Amino acid sequence: MAFRLSRRWTLKGAGAAIALPTLEAMLNSHGTAYAQGQQFPKRYVMWFFGNGVNLPRWRPAAQGQGNAWQLSEQLQPLAALKDQLIVVGGCNIRIAGKRGHHDGVAAMVSGAEIFPLPAGNAPYASRLTQRSIDQDLADVIGTQTRFKSMQLRVSKRIVRGEGPTLAFLSHASPTAPLEATENPVTLFNQLFTGVMNSPNDPRNTLRTSVLDAVRDETRTLQTKLGAADKARLDQHLTGISELRQRVQLLPVAPTGACRVPGAATQTNVDVNGQEQIEAVNGVMSDLMAMALACDLTRVVTYQFSGSVGFHTFNWLGTGPRASEHSLTHDQNEQGKVSDSVVFSMRCFARTLTAMKNITEGPSTVLGNSAVMCTSDVSEGFTHSGQDYPILVAGSAGGALRTNMHYRATGGRNTSDLLLSLMQAVGGPTFTGVGAGSGRSTTPMREIMTT
Repeated sequence: MAFRLSRRWTLKGAGAAIALPTLEAMLNSHGTAYAQGQQFPKRYVMWFFGNGVNLPRWRPAAQGQGNAWQLSEQLQPLAALKDQLIVVGGCNIRIAGKRGHHDGVAAMVSGAEIFPLPAGNAPYASRLTQRSIDQDLADVIGTQTRFKSMQLRVSKRIVRGEGPTLAFLSHASPTAPLEATENPVTLFNQLFTGVMNSPNDPRNTLRTSVLDAVRDETRTLQTKLGAADKARLDQHLTGISELRQRVQLLPVAPTGACRVPGAATQTNVDVNGQEQIEAVNGVMSDLMAMALACDLTRVVTYQFSGSVGFHTFNWLGTGPRASEHSLTHDQNEQGKVSDSVVFSMRCFARTLTAMKNITEGPSTVLGNSAVMCTSDVSEGFTHSGQDYPILVAGSAGGALRTNMHYRATGGRNTSDLLLSLMQAVGGPTFTGVGAGSGRSTTPMREIMTT
C-alpha cells in the first residue's frame, strides 16, 4: 500500500512547526484531490492599489477570450499571465453617495454604502455600513486554517485621518476594521513558528532557523517519500530558507533606535526618506503565496498602496512631495500617472507569479484562487465610479473562465462581480452581497463556468 500523508501533516521539533506543501503522498491516485477525498482549497485575495487608472490606456480594445483580445498599454506587465486573467469593464459602482474614494472602497470591499463620521480637520470621514466580503468568505472557507484571514500592506503611506474606510480593506464589522501587517519580518514570524527575535535587539535580528528545529523529523519523512515528493519537499524547505535570507537582506535605514548592522534585517523601513515598495512587495508576495500553499490561510486582503495615500514613486522624477494622488489631479501629469499604474501592475504581476510558481496537483496556487485587483476610483482626476477598473486572476479551481475581456453594458453593478467571486470560492451559500443601491443577487455568469 502506498505511503499516505494527511494534508495537515506538519514537521515538528523543538517547539517549531512547518506546514508541508501539497505532496503526491497526500493525493488520490489521479492527483486531482487529497487522498482523504478533499478537494484542493480555494482562496480569495483582494489586491488593492490606490487612485485609479487612465481608462483609455487601461481598457483592452477588443472583447472575447483567448486570441480575440489583447492587453492594453497599462496591462502590459501582465503579458506572461494573460491566460490567467479576466479583465472586467463597463461596470459602475451603484452605492449612494458622492464621496469619490470613500464610495469606491466601500463598493469594492462590501457592496454597501458608507456611513459619515465627524471629519474634524479632514475633508471627509466615513466607515462602512457592512462588514467586508473577505470576512464573509472567511466564515465559510477560513474556519479550518490557522489564520481565518490575513491582512497585508506594502506602502505605509495610508490616510488615517478620514476614517476606517480609506485606511483598511478588511472589516470584521462596520466598526471593527482589521489592521494590516506591513513588515515582512513580522509576517514571517507569524507564519513560521520557531523563528525567534531578541527583545533587546533593535535590529529585530532573526536568531534561530525553524529549519534547524525540524531537521530530524524532515530526515525521517524523506525516507518514506517517493522521488517526486522528496524533490518537492526539498524545494519547499529551500524556499523557506531563501525567503528568510531575503527578509534579512532588505535595506535598512539608521534611526535613533539602531545603527546600521553588518547584515541588514529590518523590513519596510524608508531609505533616504523613500519607501522600498517594489522590494517589500516581492518578499510580501512570496510570503503570502507560501501561506496559501501551506493552507495557513485562504483569505487575504493585500493593500499595495492606499486610497488617496501619500505614496510616491520617485523613480518617475516626481519629487519627494509629489504623491501619486496629487499627480492624478494635475492634468499635465497624466503621463506619469499612467506610468504609476504600469508600475503597480508590474508589482501585481510579481504577486501572481509567486502564486503561479507553486504547483498544486494539476494546477497551481493561483489556479485554485480568485484574485481581484481593483482601486478606489476609476480615474483619480475625475473621481469617477463609472467603468470601474477590475481584474480577476485565477480560475478558483475551474469555477471562473480566464484569458478573457468581458465588457458589461448598461453600467452593470460592480457588486455582481463580487457575488460571482464569492460563489466561485465559497459556493452557493452566497446568494447576495451588499445593501441598498449596491445590493446584488445576480452573479456575473459571463465569467463563470457554471
